[in-house]
Amino acid sequence: MPAPAEVFTPLADDYARYRPGYPAEMLDELAAVCGLAPDWAVADVGSGTGNLARLLLAAGHSVAGVEPNREMREAGERQLAAYPAFRSLNGAAEAIPLPDRSVDIVTVGQALHWFDVDRAKAEFRRILRGDQWVAVVWNDRLLDDDFAREYNALTHTAAMRPSPCAAPLSAGLDRLFDAAEPQHAGFPHSQRFDLPGMLGRARSSGYLPPQDAPDYAELAASMADLFNRHQRNGEVSFHYLAQLYVGRLDA
Repeated sequence: MPAPAEVFTPLADDYARYRPGYPAEMLDELAAVCGLAPDWAVADVGSGTGNLARLLLAAGHSVAGVEPNREMREAGERQLAAYPAFRSLNGAAEAIPLPDRSVDIVTVGQALHWFDVDRAKAEFRRILRGDQWVAVVWNDRLLDDDFAREYNALTHTAAMRPSPCAAPLSAGLDRLFDAAEPQHAGFPHSQRFDLPGMLGRARSSGYLPPQDAPDYAELAASMADLFNRHQRNGEVSFHYLAQLYVGRLDA
């Protein structure tokens, strides 16, 4: 199994194009819970290709994206090149290249389960100022219709190896906040794809055959059959529930 920082190396382009972002309502919830304001400086740790950073930048925040994987980091830099308030940093949750007390909130999108949480928490405490706010978010893909359930079964059948990280996306949440109880909210949203987009969404999963693998043609044919049986007006929908947990480390 590749090291965590290397898992997404071959997936960066598809991940950037086809993985879901996060709904803007999340920022309203953050403002209500912790007072998030446009002048807050954000460290987005495990920033990947910039899906969460884009939402924050569009709302006027300055964002330092911290990402250990070069290909994912460079994909994020391309995606966010229009935002002068974005800084891309080569670093990890356990070694964040930011000064002490330099940010107002740490955000983590779809990445906490990769962290050494105890070491990451020490780094969060070091770089945070004020009330030590941390927001952890991820997207749960919902199995709420026949298409979603059949897609899920197909990807499990076609998997050429276990998922790169078997831990649930919530792994480490209790250790991060300790006795403090973070506020939680969920936000439904969706993506719509034509067949090439659906195939790209599948390729962004590290456990499925890549395009140059012998088994990819069989997977693509099965995906096309699934698409044709469920498409409406040339598209299928992926439904998600975006999970948000926000709390103070020192509460």
